[in-house]
Amino acid sequence: MKGTPARARRWATAALSVLALTAVAACGGGNDGSSSSSGSADKADLTWQFWIGGTEDQAAWQKVADQAHTDHSGITVKLQGTDWNSYWSKIGTLLASGKAPCIIGMQSLRTASYASAMLPLDDLMKKYGLKAEDFDKPIMDGLKVDGKQIAIPYDSGPMVIFYNKDMFKAAGIPDPKPGWTMDEFKAAAKKLTAAGKTGLVTAPGDLGVTSWVRTQTGAEPLADGKLNLTDPKFEEGFQGYTDFVRTDKIAPQVPAGNTDFETTQFVSGKSAMQLNGPWSLIDTMGKVKFDLGIVPIPAGPDGSKTYTAGSGFGISRSCKTPDAAFQAIQSMTSEKPLTTLAAAGRAYPARTAAHPAWFTAAKIPEAKEVIDYASENSVALVTSKNWVQVADLLSRFGTQALNGEIPPDQALKTIQDQAGAGS
Repeated sequence: MKGTPARARRWATAALSVLALTAVAACGGGNDGSSSSSGSADKADLTWQFWIGGTEDQAAWQKVADQAHTDHSGITVKLQGTDWNSYWSKIGTLLASGKAPCIIGMQSLRTASYASAMLPLDDLMKKYGLKAEDFDKPIMDGLKVDGKQIAIPYDSGPMVIFYNKDMFKAAGIPDPKPGWTMDEFKAAAKKLTAAGKTGLVTAPGDLGVTSWVRTQTGAEPLADGKLNLTDPKFEEGFQGYTDFVRTDKIAPQVPAGNTDFETTQFVSGKSAMQLNGPWSLIDTMGKVKFDLGIVPIPAGPDGSKTYTAGSGFGISRSCKTPDAAFQAIQSMTSEKPLTTLAAAGRAYPARTAAHPAWFTAAKIPEAKEVIDYASENSVALVTSKNWVQVADLLSRFGTQALNGEIPPDQALKTIQDQAGAGS
């Protein structure tokens, strides 16, 4: 998936915002007293900045915000939102200015890039009795930077394979099970690639690429906090990933400028499998006209390996009432609102007590077995401070590698050289 010029400009703005954050942190800034809140620990008017998909989305998330007022009569939370693509440049600018809202939506893959302007929450967790063990461990780890908790998660999930059960049945292929191998996956994908359809659809997104590399060779994108994309094992895994398109011909080439290609291809029935996360499952079920199944990512030489990602809520360093903001976040990530989100299909909840509601809503018999298996073989994708740039470069040069325009190892070297080692 190659970004459009407009998308490239948004990423460039986000990258500049991250650089500004670094400068603010170096100067000891980001805590100048500016804030979008007023009040005390028990009485405060707070603003929450988050990514919003539209009017219906706004209403659903405002109900989450209202849980804070239900639990703490003196605390109110007002939701401000923008679309996902615009969110990161906007929040980076606000955080760098020292005038960010108190409560900030944060995604695990981007946490390292913005952590310098966020308040570590460990002391507040201890003060107000929020227990880390009540949440899925991989996503709690994914929202940490340098061992400090930067955000409290509302959703999480390991990457898994969505597949078209009708296409599998028509091709005479049994439904795959946890523990299936890479050879079994490729054999199925090749058999499903016929009559203008493909066994797989993929794109060079950071979470997808790294998950495929990890299961094929065990390689990680970072070593000691630094980019490690030119490590031979990572190159080997990335080559195997690009070969799905280049040589195996089990996935279509990725068109430039179409950010929805992967989902559209799968939902329309043109590709039989797609790597995705449980947060998308119920939404996908509502769009497809076939029987949808899920299965863990296939096992490489050392078994099935994948990554967990997710999102949560943190507090800006400029917040005047961090205690009130934390109490609001504690309410917003409590069992009741996360159960409601799960039942509505808006999130696979990070809080374990809310899991049953999601499995009930999913209505897929194998869902629990698959998610449990994938979670056991998952770790958080911990990223570097320059990951915003890495993700953008991977989208651009990864597309070229998938389509056979440049060698895979050259793509990785270019990404690492242009992004820098990171930290």
